[in-house]
Amino acid sequence: MKFLKELKWSIIVMALVFIALGIVLILYPEATMTTVCYVLAALLLVLGLAALINYLRKDITGLIYRHDLVVGLSAILGGILVIIKVDQLTALIPVVLGFLVTISGILKMQNSVDMLRLKHETWYVTFILAIINIVFGIVLLINPFAVEILIMCTGIALVYSGLTDIFVTIVISRRLHEVKEEMERGISTEVIIDADSRDDEI
Repeated sequence: MKFLKELKWSIIVMALVFIALGIVLILYPEATMTTVCYVLAALLLVLGLAALINYLRKDITGLIYRHDLVVGLSAILGGILVIIKVDQLTALIPVVLGFLVTISGILKMQNSVDMLRLKHETWYVTFILAIINIVFGIVLLINPFAVEILIMCTGIALVYSGLTDIFVTIVISRRLHEVKEEMERGISTEVIIDADSRDDEI
């Protein structure tokens, strides 16, 4: 459960990054793709440093099969490469962001299936949110807009993805907590019944 809690907060942090970048694009749709590149690079550097700090502050026993160091160094390297190759990457930014939005939608679709398996009554809400998310991403990948409209639509899509990621993550986290409590109550009941049956035999 500790790992799931850390994963939850990692998803929420990434969602907040999506929202922050999306708000910047909505408020400043006239911004050039070069500006977007620099913002993206800054976010990658911050995420990378956060992952490294998270890696260094943990005990080694909690790091087995964890990839905070790799993720941190990869994010920092990615941020540096974006800064160095900013001129070559400007045309690719809408595609990259559209791809990320699409992936976010696909992950939410999997979450809706997980919620269905956990017998959550509102799993279909997450499924609908996922479909909308995927449509947003595909539209961005097709790119039928003028540059300024494309930037604003990208911002809206990022904010939508971030907000729905946070919503879905919190819903699943609560459901997992409920399932854990139900399992613990079931185990406790079994122990009591077993103890009573032994007393009867004595």
